[in-house]
Amino acid sequence: MSADSSAQDVREIPASGWRATFVSLSVPEYALYFWGMLAFFSGMNMMIVLRGYLVYDLTGSSNALAAIMLSVSLPMLVFAPIGGVITDRVDRRSLMLAAQLAVAFVNLINTVLILTGAVAFWNLLIMSVASGIAFSFNMPARQAAMPNLVPRHMLMNAISLGSSAMNATRIVAPAVGGLLIAPIGIGGGFAVLTALYFLSAALTLGLPKMPPKDRDTQVTFFSDFKGGFSYIRGDRLVLGLLLLGTIPMIFAMPYQTMLPVFAKDVWDVGPTGLGALQAMGGVGGLVGTLITANMDSSPRKGWIMLAAACMSGVFLIAFSYSIFGIALAMIACVGLLTMVFMTVNNTMITTLIPDSVRGRVSSVLMMTFGLMPLGVVPAGILAEIIGVEAVTAIGAGLLILTVLITYAIFPQFRTLDTAVREQRAEREKAWDAEAAVAGG
Repeated sequence: MSADSSAQDVREIPASGWRATFVSLSVPEYALYFWGMLAFFSGMNMMIVLRGYLVYDLTGSSNALAAIMLSVSLPMLVFAPIGGVITDRVDRRSLMLAAQLAVAFVNLINTVLILTGAVAFWNLLIMSVASGIAFSFNMPARQAAMPNLVPRHMLMNAISLGSSAMNATRIVAPAVGGLLIAPIGIGGGFAVLTALYFLSAALTLGLPKMPPKDRDTQVTFFSDFKGGFSYIRGDRLVLGLLLLGTIPMIFAMPYQTMLPVFAKDVWDVGPTGLGALQAMGGVGGLVGTLITANMDSSPRKGWIMLAAACMSGVFLIAFSYSIFGIALAMIACVGLLTMVFMTVNNTMITTLIPDSVRGRVSSVLMMTFGLMPLGVVPAGILAEIIGVEAVTAIGAGLLILTVLITYAIFPQFRTLDTAVREQRAEREKAWDAEAAVAGG
């Protein structure tokens, strides 16, 4: 059964109360996608905590942590636009599968190097570059695939549940990664996360094919590449949302890279404490995404984004100067508000853009991860000069300031909800027409 027919079958299923939170899982193809995402991000979040601890243990340098982040992020900045163009030109399932297998084999090599005692910092840099390139193709394809798996009225719910899966892994995977270090070592932990990457690829095999629709085969690769940026430049609302989604990546998200420094040097809580910090951020993020799963009918999404972004900055400042116990609560609040902001922002962009450019616009979202070094590298350098607490607090203050400036520059945010409702109604009408033609 195709994804479209499955989506049509469940389109009129009534859902209310708590059941509405999980309604998109009633679509079989989306459920398969969801569990594959859970496996993939479990592996990724285990990798982040294990690799971060290994790097800091090998080097004792926050600059080395920044360099590892740079080696992952810069390839995303370079290759994500290419991945977006390819996403709009090929079968999205095949692209996801190829990229996930690439990540799995890269981590298999990493595991062998660690278990044999041959691992060095330069090995980790090279493997991180390879992972960043693979992510640049996997994530745009995965993001663009979601609207092909659920009907439009379930899109925010599907995106929110996908974000919930990501944050559930932030709760469990880092804690598991930290706890595995003692009994089986970092190499054993890498073996576990590599198996999770292979499981994700196996689940992706079960998805339906998702070839591009209504494409002019005469359009060249470079025309597609240029066309994606031309579309973004011509739509001020989408441009503003993309810029708004970039701000946290530059100013606030680098705190995640600095967590090993907080755990080892500020609070002296070791790998278990580092796992707890990662997990509490995930707890907050999970709560935030479950809240947004029922926010589809909210008429004030623009103001919700503004409040969530600014308050996450406030709690991040509080986190920077807290004792460990209070910091766990603060980072949970940061995770909750950040995920509310990012999920609403992501859903608005996905709702507004047509399917023909979805991969390319999604790749620009991926490029925001490539922009993280703009904050991470100076943060790593300054952390050794003025302290990691001051650096994190300054980043949070810049987050609040730049969000307010962006809202002032783009008046389109004031009519965001109206634009989304109109676009959604237009897409639903087109979807109904396509279904009628297919059935008649």
